[in-house]
Amino acid sequence: MRNRLKDFDAAGAQVLVVDPHESYRVRHLLKEAGFDSGDVHVPILADPSHTVSATYGVAFQMRIHTEWSNRPASFIIDRDGTIRFAHPAKSFSDRPTPDVLLRELEKLGRPRAE
Repeated sequence: MRNRLKDFDAAGAQVLVVDPHESYRVRHLLKEAGFDSGDVHVPILADPSHTVSATYGVAFQMRIHTEWSNRPASFIIDRDGTIRFAHPAKSFSDRPTPDVLLRELEKLGRPRAE
């Protein structure tokens, strides 16, 4: 995803990440994965109360290791707040590719960047 952020920008879309942890834990997880603050070029919303996840119907739906976690999901939401595309994952790694998301944006009249 991060290698295609310019394509999403060109398509008129903003990429946001929602993480179900406290902000200090998000920073720790990013650091543990080898990222520093300059590597992250999208807003990350820390959602420890799972409010956003529950609103979109993906809270506590997947068992990962020994605990219940939010189901990974990708959404395209228009400027009016209407969900135009939803992909709730069937497994932790089940995520649409950037090309799939860009095609969905194109269907909504957003030009696809090449």
